[in-house]
Amino acid sequence: VWVKGVNLKNDTQAVKQSIGYVPELAELYDVLTPREFLHFMGALYNMPEALVEERMLKMLGAFGLTANVDQRMDSFSKGMRQKVLITSGLLHNPDVIVLDEPLSGLDANSVIIIKELISKLAQDGKTIFYCSHMMDVVEKVSDRIVLIDQGAVIADGSFEELKAQQGDASLEKIFAHLTAKDGLSDAASQLMEAFQ
Repeated sequence: VWVKGVNLKNDTQAVKQSIGYVPELAELYDVLTPREFLHFMGALYNMPEALVEERMLKMLGAFGLTANVDQRMDSFSKGMRQKVLITSGLLHNPDVIVLDEPLSGLDANSVIIIKELISKLAQDGKTIFYCSHMMDVVEKVSDRIVLIDQGAVIADGSFEELKAQQGDASLEKIFAHLTAKDGLSDAASQLMEAFQ
């Protein structure tokens, strides 16, 4: 595996320094505060404490978590945890960012912030791998889309290219068509029959 021209086998540390990862599940050290957790994460990347503190306060402030910076995370909602997790994945300003369902548990305003942030990060030259089942979001934030079904790539291209190949449809409908699941509204009707 090569990342930014560096072979993972030759320089694991350099590769890790250039990657930021935000997993779907917000597994954090619950007994820590965001400040403690983010300083711990910053230390893993050899970041100066003053820089960690500055970025942490700016990023958590943007999410409205300034008042919670010294509160233990075991009392946080899923959305609050997700905001801390997003902050930790971006804290060291990585060039390659892997986002696995980053909107999970976020409120509507935070979703808007993250979608705008993804756009700004891409404009800044960052490479972003955005994994999601929310096709409407993927459609809006991606310049290249790879659709995978049962481990196999079934489509690869920009949204405009996929629309041209599959007919003028939403990404959700394109995915349903390519996975031979065009009768999904029939399945929804079948579920409704359970209530009758």
